[in-house]
Amino acid sequence: MTATAELAELLHSRHTTDEPTIPSAAVAESVATLLGEIRQAAPVSAQGGGDDPALGWETAEMDDAPVSMVISGPAYADNPIWYVNDTFERLTGYDEGDVLGENLRLLQGPETAADAVADLREAVDIWKATVVELDNYRADGSRFRNRVALAPIADATGTISNWVGLQEERPVDDEAGVASN
Repeated sequence: MTATAELAELLHSRHTTDEPTIPSAAVAESVATLLGEIRQAAPVSAQGGGDDPALGWETAEMDDAPVSMVISGPAYADNPIWYVNDTFERLTGYDEGDVLGENLRLLQGPETAADAVADLREAVDIWKATVVELDNYRADGSRFRNRVALAPIADATGTISNWVGLQEERPVDDEAGVASN
């Protein structure tokens, strides 16, 4: 089975339950590993690199994934967004052209928990996968509960060259303002 087919199977099979599609950092790491394999199978000219925001290795399976998927560039450049899939656009209301080159901080707002943001920053600083839930904001300003999984994508040499962010809206108990399962 190809990495592309494995990615589609992993995401679609996990998305059929009421549980989060990406329940743990280990699953996020699996997604990142498969994305690294997809990139390595692409022609070198399509792999991007350095400060080049080219992402010529996206696949239909990435575009059509049942969870929001964002690929960002290198951490030293503030993780600029290089790719978002269709689910990201539906979830957030942002078109890909509006967010390319931006950082996902653009989803943060007044109710975004500082501790969850700190966990995301720490993961990037130590190059480690993590999963957090926090309140984010759509392009229209409406708030939603977002489960964010973040994992580094290594290139063929093992160097972390990109990050994958997976976002999934989670139910919110309106009275308590907390996620419910």
